[in-house]
Amino acid sequence: MKKKAEKLNISLVYLPPYSPDLNPIENIWKSVKRVVSERSPLNMEELNEAIAEAFKKLTKSISSAKNWIEKFLDNKFKMLCT
Repeated sequence: MKKKAEKLNISLVYLPPYSPDLNPIENIWKSVKRVVSERSPLNMEELNEAIAEAFKKLTKSISSAKNWIEKFLDNKFKMLCT
């Protein structure tokens, strides 16, 4: 993995094990769960609609990713937030 990342000029970010607060996908799922619980879907169709709504809300805002980058990544990645 390291060699392939180096070839592609990708910087790997290693997270400590069992650290959901440092894992950006955990924040996304937390947001999705909040939207779904507010809708209280009663069947699969309503659940799918709630999940789609949650992702639409998330894609309109990059604040979650921006905050994560600013808090946990070093300066070379902060340029992504400007």
